[in-house]
Amino acid sequence: MIAPTKPQKEKKKYVIYTRCSTDDQAQGDFTTLDAQAHHCKNMLDAFGYELADIGKKGIVNDDGFSGKDLNRPGIQSILNDIQTKRSFDGVIFFRLDRLTRNPRDLYALIDLFRAKDVDFISVRENLDSSTAIGRVVIGILGLLSAFERELTGERVKASAIARVRQGLRIGGNTPIGYKLIKNGDPLPNGKQPMKAIIDEKVASHIKVVFEMAADNRSLTEIGLELIKRGISTRKGNIWRKQGISTIIKCNFYKGYLKYNDEIHKAKHEPLVSEKLWEKANAVLVARLPGHNLVKRNQGYVYLLSGLMKCGYCGSHLVSAHAVGRQNKFFYYECARSRQGLGCSYKRISAPGFDEAIVKYFKRAAENQELIVKAIGNAILESQLKFEKIETKLNEQQNELNTLRHEAKKLIELAMNNAITQGSTYKTKLSGIESEIEKLEEEINKLQAQKRVAEMDASSGEFLYSNIRLAMQYLDQAPPEAQKSLLQALIKDITVYDDKIAINMYIEQSLADTLPKIIDPKSAKKEKNPTPTLSQDRVLASTPCVSLGRPTWGRRRDLNPCKQSHSLLC
Repeated sequence: MIAPTKPQKEKKKYVIYTRCSTDDQAQGDFTTLDAQAHHCKNMLDAFGYELADIGKKGIVNDDGFSGKDLNRPGIQSILNDIQTKRSFDGVIFFRLDRLTRNPRDLYALIDLFRAKDVDFISVRENLDSSTAIGRVVIGILGLLSAFERELTGERVKASAIARVRQGLRIGGNTPIGYKLIKNGDPLPNGKQPMKAIIDEKVASHIKVVFEMAADNRSLTEIGLELIKRGISTRKGNIWRKQGISTIIKCNFYKGYLKYNDEIHKAKHEPLVSEKLWEKANAVLVARLPGHNLVKRNQGYVYLLSGLMKCGYCGSHLVSAHAVGRQNKFFYYECARSRQGLGCSYKRISAPGFDEAIVKYFKRAAENQELIVKAIGNAILESQLKFEKIETKLNEQQNELNTLRHEAKKLIELAMNNAITQGSTYKTKLSGIESEIEKLEEEINKLQAQKRVAEMDASSGEFLYSNIRLAMQYLDQAPPEAQKSLLQALIKDITVYDDKIAINMYIEQSLADTLPKIIDPKSAKKEKNPTPTLSQDRVLASTPCVSLGRPTWGRRRDLNPCKQSHSLLC
């Protein structure tokens, strides 16, 4: 009987992206499109990848376009392909600034590539998102990008607050019932200042909204009245309760501006009196029939979904939730136990466990041992691989130099008539040239392999110098950024009653006692389950002060559905 042959694993297909502005083209070596494509092709050959069927033989160029934004035909064609048919597995480019020079665009592209499961390689920065170390680097970049967005938001917020305190609008959609007109001459940057004035065509109808609300008319009745009067929303849609409620609550109509919980007197003319506005809102917030709107909670982000395993039956712990009288409770639960297939392991609180893991990694980073040791081992392995390839490359280079010297000597003898240029001479010279050509090809491959090994080592060094900073602020990052980094670091987590075992992608396995805050016995299947806390100090926050590090803003609750926990230390 002939055993069936295993199907060969299909090679990954990459698209090479190159960009060069007119200024770059006049600045020395390795800035032309051909040179960039050459380096990228060598890297793909070292990995054993193929070129995708896109662009010109797998190469997409943006010739003469600046990297300040993404308004380039080449990069747009790649992005459109990712969003639609996705005809390739990854994108390779020579340097990150070839992709974009704008940090925000770079972070957005990284997020898109990660969401669409598209790998990318930067040759010069030694960055490969398909490797374990590369994924962690990307996770750290995503974490830093989240902080960058937060800092940008803080700067924008500070500017907006300053305008509101002066009674000036901060932009956005103008409330219905108002319209914008020019306000003075254009600014030096070309922007035209605008001011809001009352739109007499619509203002009387909006005033009726407040009058009806103050008269205790329901939101449905107000909406029907607006439809009867032929008044639609700005987008031409019919009115809904949420839209009418937003109008009634808007401070703009009484001549005030609200931003970041600050309310200030504005310079525009009010559409309704303060007395009428206050009366309408008093009825709206009194939870009277017809005025109550239920706010839909956002979903909880399970940071460790897909990573956790039951220590008793080996099944995955799946995400689950239970609805209490007022709140939702979120859990990780053994799949076999949930189906009643013989495992008795109880479910554990997802917010409690997620918080425990985040704090554990932060504590490990502060200890400067566990994670850094694991990364140090990965760096050492990459460096040993790099040195081995370099040794072999030197041997091949010495052999090539010997052959070239032998060929040169043979030609000199023939030129000086020391030997005849007969068939023996030609055969020997042809053999030497063939060996030289073969060696040159092998050396090119070794140089590409050396570049790959150097990529791993350099990425590891980046991790070594940045992992502590990333972990130090991990608990302050948005849930999606936390999830991305944790999923890049952790291969799986096995959970027992009294301990956990963390299997890392990067060499080292970690273990710790299971904190009592997430003891599975405290999350019984009751009708209205309430997670309990204990006085275990294993998750107690440790002050972390590091001179010269950036100080981020006060911690906020970035996971809206996370139950509030307080540790009793």
